[in-house]
Amino acid sequence: MAHGLEINKDGTARMAFADREVPWHKLGVRMSGLQTAPEMLRAAQADFDVVTTRVSVCDDNGEPIRNPDGKVVLVEDSRATVRVNPDGTFDGLSTVGTRYVVQQNIECLERALAVVGASKGEALIDTCGVLDGGREFFSSIDLGQLIIDPTGINDKIERYLLVRNGHNGRTPITFANTSVRAVCKNTVMAGIKSANRVFTARHTRNADIAIEEAQKVLEFSTEWAKSFRETAEKLLSIPVSPYSQNFTKVLNGVFPAPVGETDRQKKNRENTLSLVKGIYGNDKNGGGFGYNGWTTYNAIVEYLDHYRDAQPNERAIASMDNNSWVTLKKIKTQEIVLSLA
Repeated sequence: MAHGLEINKDGTARMAFADREVPWHKLGVRMSGLQTAPEMLRAAQADFDVVTTRVSVCDDNGEPIRNPDGKVVLVEDSRATVRVNPDGTFDGLSTVGTRYVVQQNIECLERALAVVGASKGEALIDTCGVLDGGREFFSSIDLGQLIIDPTGINDKIERYLLVRNGHNGRTPITFANTSVRAVCKNTVMAGIKSANRVFTARHTRNADIAIEEAQKVLEFSTEWAKSFRETAEKLLSIPVSPYSQNFTKVLNGVFPAPVGETDRQKKNRENTLSLVKGIYGNDKNGGGFGYNGWTTYNAIVEYLDHYRDAQPNERAIASMDNNSWVTLKKIKTQEIVLSLA
């Protein structure tokens, strides 16, 4: 399988990746964890600038052909994209139309980060690389570190936002929410093909990408993310010991005893409370991140989404329905925990 990565004269590849998983081709610079956009671009040697120039006519020896008046013959309806290298040399990439506007790799990547609501300088870049001799650029943004949600249905968020940019006049600026980690030409194409939501923009003067439009197409609600992040920070600041009255208050508030509770109902409720307490102590919640309002909330959400007595498809539908009793229980949990502050 051809990787399509640009290979330097010394045999190294213009590619970098976070070290949690080595790409199949075993090429590129291995980085310690996720990186910021400038760091990953620099490591992958993808931080070059591209400019457009006029296109002149040359003979077989590369000498410009001139008219009798000495002026170089130009192709009026074409431009060339040229890579500017750090050593002062240039690489011709492709011919493009006169309406083509360059979008630098860093600009494209920074806009993608803005689409998912990332803070400036946040380390979220998992992979980054150059394809086809500099004519294409790709990157994978790790969404697992962000709090994002597509209009309230977070089960549809995939792991990565794949970013693709071209300097060849054919490849549009592309953002795709996908489960595929981009490490080569084939995985870039596979990621875009398998993505449910893809945003594209042509390289024209209108391609100064409207972030709001991309968020709408990709169904990323960063306003939801912002408010959720603020709430999460408040929940995190509230101590909730698993043996405290506060913890009991939350459980009894979310799973109250019904009026005239029967023995069977009481037993079922006690089993529920016991199960939630066990979830609260596991490594994904209080046992790993401390006993506080945030982990209390997550323990109850985990129970509602994955452990309550119901068919898997019924649990999934209820979790994605903004008006279901499960969603109302989650809201109730949040309200009760916040009241403890």
